[in-house]
Amino acid sequence: MSQRPVRSLAAQSRRQLVLMAVAIFIGLLALVTVFSFYQISQAGKNYMRLDAIKLEQKLTADPNYLLPQSDTVSAYRDWQSIPKSVRDLFSSEPIQPDDPIEIQRINSSGAREYGYLLYSDQHLSQGLYLVEFEAAEKIEALAAMIVERSLADASVLIAAFMLVLVTVIGLLFNNALKPLKELVAWSARVKTHPDQDIDVRFSVREVNQIADHLMASLQQVREYNQREQQFLKHASHELRTPLAIMQASLDTLSLRIDNKDASYPALQRASRANVNMMALSESLLWLARQHPDKIRQSKVDLGSLCATLVDELAYLAAHKQVTVHIDNQSDYISIERELWRIASANLIRNALTYSASGVIEIKITNGQFSIANPIDSGVDENQIGFGLGLQLVERIASQLNWHFEFQCDAQVARALINWEAAHKMTGVS
Repeated sequence: MSQRPVRSLAAQSRRQLVLMAVAIFIGLLALVTVFSFYQISQAGKNYMRLDAIKLEQKLTADPNYLLPQSDTVSAYRDWQSIPKSVRDLFSSEPIQPDDPIEIQRINSSGAREYGYLLYSDQHLSQGLYLVEFEAAEKIEALAAMIVERSLADASVLIAAFMLVLVTVIGLLFNNALKPLKELVAWSARVKTHPDQDIDVRFSVREVNQIADHLMASLQQVREYNQREQQFLKHASHELRTPLAIMQASLDTLSLRIDNKDASYPALQRASRANVNMMALSESLLWLARQHPDKIRQSKVDLGSLCATLVDELAYLAAHKQVTVHIDNQSDYISIERELWRIASANLIRNALTYSASGVIEIKITNGQFSIANPIDSGVDENQIGFGLGLQLVERIASQLNWHFEFQCDAQVARALINWEAAHKMTGVS
């Protein structure tokens, strides 16, 4: 499904204003056209009425006045005086004073004509019938000329009117959008300087309310972030001492327990888990800083490090028929070793924990790490993508400008970290 293009409010307003102006222009032009034809019809009827009234006045002044009798204009004192052939063209019964009756006919010469019959009793009690015939070409040419002139004059007047109307509406739109533009500029300043209180009063009450709501929401986010940062700092600091004691104790035990002892593998797993916890604590402390220091990069063999992590975490899939295939296409590269190790370890741990029977595919290049594992159809997809591990990977990737993706469908869960773009920005090879 195609998405509608996103435009600014000003651009949308201008577009709608232009469409509205075109619609109004076409509508007014159509009205003028209809009105022009109506006026032509009324003008012809009024012209006939005036002719009839003039004849009535002459008959009133001179009862013996000779009425016109020609092919184009003829007048009669009563209905029966009208030739039957003419009467039959218009009506079988005497007509009453009203609008003229209009017909079309082909005359004896084969030419098309318009015929009109009018009954008038304005000055004579018995009334007067007036019959007129005009060539259709003449009437239509006259109507076309009148309509053409009317449309030309109306187009100029409508265009001038629309220009004034669009200008006025455009100014109103600009004035209405000005507070919104100021709100956008204000929000940009707030985004650029989030720690500063930028208090701006706008001329529109509703815009001020929006700004107040945004500032209140921003303040809540600040307070939440501060609480989160404080918690991470305190938790990381508090974990340092017990983790160091545990590591020292494990080191002491490892000196006393022979590597052939049955408990030696469990001791090694505990030692590795403690080392992971210490690295995780350091990472959380680094992420909790408002402006974290840049982590030093070092040359790393990603394939070898990944293979080590797989061996260390293999116990997570000890009771599953799972194999791990590593496709290593990377060289030694400069990267934030500890953070990369934490991110990749979390993704491997997640894959081993939730993988169904099958093959876990790991692919490593100089700019990308990807891992895919099969999943059971009955496992909740939300559960697979939930937990501190993936959140930590996402936070690390965000801080280092790495690209992180996690996708899960009915059969496979996939995760990807791409640091190539970030290294191009910093010039690291």
